[in-house]
Amino acid sequence: MINNRGEPLTPLRRQWLLVSLCYLAVLLVGYNMLRQLWNPQQSLQWIISAATLMAIQLSVLWWALPYNRSPAPYADPASVHLRPVLGYANALTLLRGLLACLLAGFLFIPMPQGWWAWAPALLYTCERLIDFADGYVARITRSESKLGEILDIEFDGLGILIAVMLGIQYGKLPAWYLLLGLGRPLFVLGLWLRSRTGRPNYELPPSEHRRIIAGFQTGFVSLVLWPLWLPAVTLLAAYVMAVPLIFSFGRDWLVVSGVLDAASPLYQRTRQRARLLVEGWLPLLARLCAAILSLAILWQAAPALAPWQQDATAANSPAALLLGAAMVLGLLAVFSVLLGMAGRAGALGLAVIAAFDIAASGLDWGSNAPLLICALIVAHLGSGKWALWSPEEALLRAKAGEPQP
Repeated sequence: MINNRGEPLTPLRRQWLLVSLCYLAVLLVGYNMLRQLWNPQQSLQWIISAATLMAIQLSVLWWALPYNRSPAPYADPASVHLRPVLGYANALTLLRGLLACLLAGFLFIPMPQGWWAWAPALLYTCERLIDFADGYVARITRSESKLGEILDIEFDGLGILIAVMLGIQYGKLPAWYLLLGLGRPLFVLGLWLRSRTGRPNYELPPSEHRRIIAGFQTGFVSLVLWPLWLPAVTLLAAYVMAVPLIFSFGRDWLVVSGVLDAASPLYQRTRQRARLLVEGWLPLLARLCAAILSLAILWQAAPALAPWQQDATAANSPAALLLGAAMVLGLLAVFSVLLGMAGRAGALGLAVIAAFDIAASGLDWGSNAPLLICALIVAHLGSGKWALWSPEEALLRAKAGEPQP
């Protein structure tokens, strides 16, 4: 087959067939294994849902094959021609797609029991980890392609939609969160409707925050699926995590629809003032509140060590050592957040303290609930004003493997 530039598509379509056979083989193996563990109706529903997403993903891949050419500005001019192989980076992206298909199989069936309850969480967590790897491989091998961009965007959207649906199905996310899972498709639909009605779509300015917000969102949804976290924790966290995503989509829509002019001096001044408040002073306030609240919780938990302190044998027991280590790590997280030294990482530790306290004593709006909120604010926005050391900021904003100017 020849595309409209006279370039052969046959090698790529043969690879598409090989990918399809691999997808199908894995799904059939999964179905054969699950039908021995589940009842016939559940195993049949699993493969129907998984195969449906497989068909969607393979259709996207087939349509996008002619875009297997480099868009990178540093690429050799000859590389704008169609590449005859998908390459390692696209193979990793397709592996992400396969994991998403396996994840989709758990839709519309009861939550698995026992160790199988971890299956959705492990599948989506692995898919998220590979998402960091495929872009890195593409950049260090100079094999970035428009096809890779298309697959990355579409598979990201499908993956988070499936994960959000499962979170709602398991009672760990509110039903309205589905709108956020559909955020990108709705945004694209809005652009299409504007074009169809003759209204212009304005270009979005580049933004590093857009990528960071999306990364935190997918990471959060991944954690939601872990059986470790109670709905009381994830439902509260959902409201906190939804705010920056709603703001990001809302601002972008106002820009593309022409309501806001991103290049205007008024917009730039307003944006700078908002950044000072949201990324400077708000995290500082959240750091102080989180440190005080977490110290109070750790102080209340300290008496649990007293029986072991009186008994030398008990003090060396695994339970005592584990509790003591948890207290030490908790104090390190407190001072990390308070001083703004790798504050985002410390805030994640305080969020874990809040989550376990909620599991142990219930949701308390005088202690663990505001601690969880403040910890998530710092984890999401950074340490803000008067932070002593923030190495994670450079890591979040840089693309691993990207050539340095």
